[in-house]
Amino acid sequence: MVCVSAATPGSANRTSVAAEIVGAILKFPPLWEAASKGAKEKMVKRAGELGIEWEAEVNQLRSAADWEQALKDATDPEVVENMPAYYKTSFHAYPEGNLGWDPALEVEVAAKAVHAPVFSEDGKTLEKDGDEKLRAGYHRAQAEAMDFIDPDMRKKAKKVVDVGCSSGLSTRALVGAFPDAEQFVGIDLSNYFIAVANHALGARAGDPNGYDRSKVRFQHGAGENLPFENDSQDLVSSCLTFHELPASAAQDVIREAYRVLKPGGCLSMMDMDPSAPAFQRIANNVFAFTAFKSTEPYLEQYAALDVQEVMRRAGFETVETRSSSPRHRTIVARKPAAANKMK
Repeated sequence: MVCVSAATPGSANRTSVAAEIVGAILKFPPLWEAASKGAKEKMVKRAGELGIEWEAEVNQLRSAADWEQALKDATDPEVVENMPAYYKTSFHAYPEGNLGWDPALEVEVAAKAVHAPVFSEDGKTLEKDGDEKLRAGYHRAQAEAMDFIDPDMRKKAKKVVDVGCSSGLSTRALVGAFPDAEQFVGIDLSNYFIAVANHALGARAGDPNGYDRSKVRFQHGAGENLPFENDSQDLVSSCLTFHELPASAAQDVIREAYRVLKPGGCLSMMDMDPSAPAFQRIANNVFAFTAFKSTEPYLEQYAALDVQEVMRRAGFETVETRSSSPRHRTIVARKPAAANKMK
């Protein structure tokens, strides 16, 4: 089922008003701190309701490796030197944003808590496997769109890039979705996340139910400046990353994906659907939106960006959109077989 990509004018106006009010509220540091603290406490509380021992799981991971050495191994000094300003801000109720150990070590338990109510109509019914279902929904919608564009597209995807891979959750799901692929490279601007992703890759190496880890590697880098040659990759995927980008960076990531993809290659992304009723209910509620916005600094820029049109302007064709959850959309676009010059 194709979902509409943009909110209606009326809802967009209401969202804009709410965003202005929330923006004014969050300019005051004490109010931002209170909102972000409340958001973090809500995540931890929800994890407990799911039977997840947040502190115990995080402490176990914290003691599982020499993290300072892992950080050195994961870090590309050139990436640190050229870290974009937009990334040096708070995200997800962490003052250090994604550049610290707490966000990196807590990301998997946080994902389970945050995504637990994704598939409930009222947003109150919790499912412990909500995060897994969300990622499965992405790859179901992705497969539908890719098959619609070209029935052989998935089989052709041998070299796969995961932009904004975080601790590797999305990369693991990609490996399962593309069993015929030969190489998966996860890219993230946070060297802390890359350190955790590398650790998880090694820690699960002996898992008999796991995937072939010889195909997977993680690399410190930016989606706007991918470490690949022109026309060299088959699939660029980005899962739950675009809402964390200002509009200018999102456009740069799309143009960069076009550059590295082979003619006929595919860009695929999954993220929140600003037109979904569940998103609109939050966006039009100042109190709910304040809590949300305190953890997502670029949320309104993402909601206002016409991602499909940006893809078309970058040169992509056959842009397909599918619903992947009541709150999320998947967008898939193909680089022409006879690739257009980038616009």
